[in-house]
Amino acid sequence: MPIESFCLPRRVRRRAAVVAFPLLVVLGTSACQVVAGRVHSEADYGAYSVRTKQAGMDTVARLRPTAQLAGTGPGATPEDAAHEEQSTSCVDDFGFDKGDVTRSEPRYSWTLHYATRADYLAALAHLRAGWKAEGLTVTDVAPWDRPGRPGLPGISTSDHGIKLSLEQAWYGEEPMVYASGQCMRYHGQG
Repeated sequence: MPIESFCLPRRVRRRAAVVAFPLLVVLGTSACQVVAGRVHSEADYGAYSVRTKQAGMDTVARLRPTAQLAGTGPGATPEDAAHEEQSTSCVDDFGFDKGDVTRSEPRYSWTLHYATRADYLAALAHLRAGWKAEGLTVTDVAPWDRPGRPGLPGISTSDHGIKLSLEQAWYGEEPMVYASGQCMRYHGQG
């Protein structure tokens, strides 16, 4: 039996496409609105941002051997070396947030310097063991190999909605700790 006998007529396929496309757009934009969740207070967002930063600082502090924090002097703390990252993945492209409602995603990073690759790998193994001992699921992060230079392997986990990782810098070669919160909608100051 020819395959054409099972196909719908062209006119029916066109009508289905015309109806399906707007439906997919509505469902997709509704999903974008739901992803950010309910609207919180600005204080709630501030507290969540502080928890995210603290989770990253705790990760940096537990690294053994200890890393030198890039861009800081002797005796610098993880607080001194924290860099607030900007995220473009938590933006209201469709205009659902009205008035004083805004959305943001707290993200922080720490650039580390180890004297040798072996020191970094030892710190990675120590952190992996610590996270596993706490019952966290640890995921491997593939190295960013460059021509003639092997990249650094990394690990990541999620702890109470905060993603933590020790890995090679996204656009560089130094190891970094990243702490990323989830997208949150909140009332900003108007």
